[in-house]
Amino acid sequence: MDSASAANPSHRSWIVIAAKAIVVLQSLGIVYMLTSAWVTAVVAVGFIVAFFAIRALSRASRKVDQIFDEELGRQ
Repeated sequence: MDSASAANPSHRSWIVIAAKAIVVLQSLGIVYMLTSAWVTAVVAVGFIVAFFAIRALSRASRKVDQIFDEELGRQ
């Protein structure tokens, strides 16, 4: 294993996933307590949209890096 793969593991620990889920649920709970159910639903949809946007951008970034490695490595 090289230093790059050691610094950026390909799998995530279940503890990290659980911690992020707890933070999101607590944030939604706070929004619900301070506002209404409709506002909480809108914020939840915003969280979901942000999650999928970040995921798509991360995949695109990895794909671009792969393409650059393939194309620049041939010359």
